[in-house]
Amino acid sequence: MGRARPAANTNTGEYLQLELLDKDDKAFSWSGGGRHVNASKKLGAALYKKDSGYTKNDKLVWSYYLFHSPPGDEPLRESFREIGINLELRPNAVSTSVGNLHRGGYLLEAEMVGRVKFYKMNPRAAYDGTSGQQRNATKHARHPSTTCPPEKKKEAS
Repeated sequence: MGRARPAANTNTGEYLQLELLDKDDKAFSWSGGGRHVNASKKLGAALYKKDSGYTKNDKLVWSYYLFHSPPGDEPLRESFREIGINLELRPNAVSTSVGNLHRGGYLLEAEMVGRVKFYKMNPRAAYDGTSGQQRNATKHARHPSTTCPPEKKKEAS
């Protein structure tokens, strides 16, 4: 039996798929970099179902939050205008989608600065951090609704 090869490159921290490597093969160079997010495939798939009630814009905005949110429980501190510029949507469309995702529990209100609300990912749907941090974060987080809750109409006065 030959010498055991390590499961990870200790210099870069990348995992080696040992079962795919022959004796003279080099490991795939991970150049994507960046952090990894733990996302619920079940909740993500339910959000993207055709009959979920969530719109294309809702799905686009949720994906934006998924890939642009800072680590941990920090909210995404970007205005709807900034998000809209990146997604090629109007700020009102972003606002509507954030409202839908918030009512459905995919996004949670995290903080207010003046009259501006900032939202974060629901840690039950996706989390960027350690498993211990995610367990703590989910203790008080509600379960997302896989069908979009209807918007409550304001009463005329």
